[in-house]
Amino acid sequence: MKNFRISKKTILYFLVFFWLVFSISYIFWDVWNDFNMRQLSNAYQQGATDIINRLIIESEKCQLIPIFSGEKQVQLINVNCLNILTG
Repeated sequence: MKNFRISKKTILYFLVFFWLVFSISYIFWDVWNDFNMRQLSNAYQQGATDIINRLIIESEKCQLIPIFSGEKQVQLINVNCLNILTG
């Protein structure tokens, strides 16, 4: 049986290669995760802006605006519309 020996230089190359692969993978994962978080944050912010703009447009019609959250419901109306109705 032949004696199989691995040199220290080969072990060092393997460790450096493994470290590079791990580091590059981690950097890619971190950049990808940051990108996804920014996308989610931007989508949330855009959704909130769209809802506020829609509420403003609907409130200018001086009609009740039903708002739902689960089983809870409220009806909103623009305060300026109350002044017009009582005016």
